[in-house]
Amino acid sequence: MISIILPVYNVEPYLQACVDSVMASTYADFELLLIDDGSTDGSGNICDETAARDHRVKVFHLDNGGVANARNVGLRHARGEMIAFIDADDVISPVMLQTLLDALMANDDCDFAMGRADAFMDDSQPSLATNPVVVNGLQHYNQRQYMSYLFRGNQFGYPVVWCKLFRRGFIGEEQFKSIPAEDIEWLTRLCVKMKKAVIVEDKLYGYRVRHDSITHENQNVNQTIVRRLDTFLMCLNDLPKECVDYRSWCLLYTYKMMLNTRYNARKTGFYSEVKSRSSFIYSQTADELKLCGLKWPIKAGLLCFYHQPWLYNIVYSAYARYYAATHY
Repeated sequence: MISIILPVYNVEPYLQACVDSVMASTYADFELLLIDDGSTDGSGNICDETAARDHRVKVFHLDNGGVANARNVGLRHARGEMIAFIDADDVISPVMLQTLLDALMANDDCDFAMGRADAFMDDSQPSLATNPVVVNGLQHYNQRQYMSYLFRGNQFGYPVVWCKLFRRGFIGEEQFKSIPAEDIEWLTRLCVKMKKAVIVEDKLYGYRVRHDSITHENQNVNQTIVRRLDTFLMCLNDLPKECVDYRSWCLLYTYKMMLNTRYNARKTGFYSEVKSRSSFIYSQTADELKLCGLKWPIKAGLLCFYHQPWLYNIVYSAYARYYAATHY
């Protein structure tokens, strides 16, 4: 019924915990596809040992080609009616698969189901649901609501593929592109054709916060983070011109990421490249931003911050200090 696609690349310290959490699932009718993306540590051995113990596990050893290629290999070999994605350094609740499947089975008009995630540090454990979750009367998001959350930020709108269960027919032939932040670009294409999603309020997925992950190098801009700017522009290009609201929200997301990346790159060797990419994105989007449906104070603020980086630096620094003081 469910195919779980799990890309693996040099995650030996975390992989066993991830696999164990899947094997502890209360729902047993799944296949686990471990896609070893050319690991050079002991990750590949853990994959093989797991497959030797359980016939539901299939291992594919690849030359290193990136997470997008690994997920595409998983999609090509998946036999399930439903598709779940898990990152190899994370863990899932024992009731996640059953809960999301029940939610989809009870809502035939929904394309995918999703739950909440709990972020945890390496030296801690996530707080996840362990008891069966009641799925009657769950909240639905229509396309407009979900696209709004996808680009404007919400606990259920994060542009990630984990903590979700997709109908295979809904995914169709959509493949991941080998680009940074491939999740959001893939989800953008899917959302253009979605009808509804069903929401489970419980925490079903443990998201490990690793200090060595590129997604958390807030102050250490690298080439991958610079290239992510092009991905956000690609998301905009994925949206049809008639999707006016969605394009407005995507523009907001793109400018926020562009301004934040420029801020974090200001004392690095990537600053010139970030400025160049930002200038190109601005040249492609400025006219549409000025005319889009965002409220005029938001548009004015984005344009002001783009043209006056020093002002954004002051505002962002003040916000960062406030956030640190109130959350840590």
